[in-house]
Amino acid sequence: MSGSAPPALLLSQVEARRDWRRRWIEGIAVALLALTLNLTGNARTSLWDRDEPRYAECTREMIARGDWLLPTFNQEPRFHKPILIYWLMRGGFLIGGDNPFGARLVSGLAGAGTCLLVLAMGRRMLGPRAGLMAALMLATSPIMIIESKLATTDATLALLLVGCQFCLWELSRTASRKLAALFWALLALATLTKGPVGLALIAVAGGLSWWWGGSAAAWGRLQWRWGIALFLAIAAPWFVAVGVLSEGEFFRFALGKQVAERVVSGLEQHYGFPGYYVLTSVATFYPWSALLPAAIVGAWARRRADPNFGFLLGWVVGPLILLECVRTKLVHYYLPSYPACALLAAWLVDSLLIEEVNLRRWPLGRLGHGLLAGVGVGLTVGFLAGGVVLPSALRWPCLATALVVGSGTLWSLIKLQRAANKQAVAGLVGTWAIAMLVISGWLIPSAEPYRTSRLVGERLGRLSSEFSAAPLLLSFQEPSIVYAMGRSAAMVRTWDGFYRELDHHGAIVTALMPKEILEFEERRDHLEVDYRETIEGFNLNKGKTEMLRIAVIRRKPKPERRSDEAIVRASGEKLLVK
Repeated sequence: MSGSAPPALLLSQVEARRDWRRRWIEGIAVALLALTLNLTGNARTSLWDRDEPRYAECTREMIARGDWLLPTFNQEPRFHKPILIYWLMRGGFLIGGDNPFGARLVSGLAGAGTCLLVLAMGRRMLGPRAGLMAALMLATSPIMIIESKLATTDATLALLLVGCQFCLWELSRTASRKLAALFWALLALATLTKGPVGLALIAVAGGLSWWWGGSAAAWGRLQWRWGIALFLAIAAPWFVAVGVLSEGEFFRFALGKQVAERVVSGLEQHYGFPGYYVLTSVATFYPWSALLPAAIVGAWARRRADPNFGFLLGWVVGPLILLECVRTKLVHYYLPSYPACALLAAWLVDSLLIEEVNLRRWPLGRLGHGLLAGVGVGLTVGFLAGGVVLPSALRWPCLATALVVGSGTLWSLIKLQRAANKQAVAGLVGTWAIAMLVISGWLIPSAEPYRTSRLVGERLGRLSSEFSAAPLLLSFQEPSIVYAMGRSAAMVRTWDGFYRELDHHGAIVTALMPKEILEFEERRDHLEVDYRETIEGFNLNKGKTEMLRIAVIRRKPKPERRSDEAIVRASGEKLLVK
């Protein structure tokens, strides 16, 4: 027995193996849940105007040209965002195909990766139970699922910035050259994804976290000299290359319009009121948003005793202040801070479980109950209304969603009232997992027959080949038309531009809106307008039903002017025949 391990050591090894297996099981479960929610229905839902088709078509055109540097949409340079998302979407196309599923695959994987990072970070920061709850909360929050289903930059940016925050938190605990290098590498990739936005969000979150005692040590352990050099080595080459290729136009547009104008004006009419992100988060992060007021108040009271709360509060509040100062407002801008919201909400529930108390016992706990009930009732009524007024194909999925949300919310409220907090959280996780599966796998695909842009693009592509006519976009110029056609198309809004394209190609095919139909009818004396199809569908961007007519248009041949001699000769010929 002298060579055998002590019983305490054997017990420790058994516990370590159990913990290792538990971590793997939880990680696999979170990943499968997130991927299922993020990918369900993607192949059956066409790309949403206006950003998704722009990113997808840019990737398609770069692949067709064999170009790795200069993104283009409809054969025109597109300088709205840096290059990384197009490189990643090439991989999505390679795995999933040149289709909506392949275009969205990167975002789906990024969203699942973010949930796994929150699981790991929560376990280390708040404990195993809180870490698992935080990951499940984030995975089932509507905003995270929606952004992880879109072929845009936001889910990828969130993953990279959460990785940066994880590195900062670890560096606040211990010095590590590897973690410092990883931080700068992730920050460089975030810059290649969405420009200086990532730098700004990390800076304001880190500044408040430092002020509130959450990450003071981390900033001194970032190895600034070689860290900045590593950042530039990763990010700078493409920016230099595109600056040369575009003769500086990329920087004039990306910084002058996409950054400066967003700060001082509501770009593309995307304005917002003071408190925009606080109010919209109540719906987009529901049901977990109902727990945030109590969680934030509790964390604020404990920030001096536990630096973790200072870190999380800076992560939540810093970006909120920055984005409220920016005139252009969109709900997904705040996405990189929702993981911190999930961690705070999970900490609150874990504290309730430890203390075995009702949520109402906490400051603002009653507000949480009210938000959970009020928003739940509002959503249930909204889906019930959809089941009454929407077309028949959409009614049953709306009613099913109303049933799931209403019954699940009621059951969870009862459990919260009885201090059965673990069951309440499990009920809300299950409710929103099922609800989002119904929405993304049934409700949204059922709306495809009413999606005007996709229908127009497919018809234009088919008729263009059938009649050897060049596609032309007049007033109706949604980006998804170009993607659905599978080819570029000229876009004009003036009669001079129209006649120039018509004379160049000889025949064009286009989609005419009602007002344009009247204008073309007035030009029947010199134009042949052959109406081929009528399409009626719903334009989501404008929120209304539209009717368009697909027409093939040519010039009428000019009448020949013959000389008197030719007329006489022709008359004589006719007389001879008689």
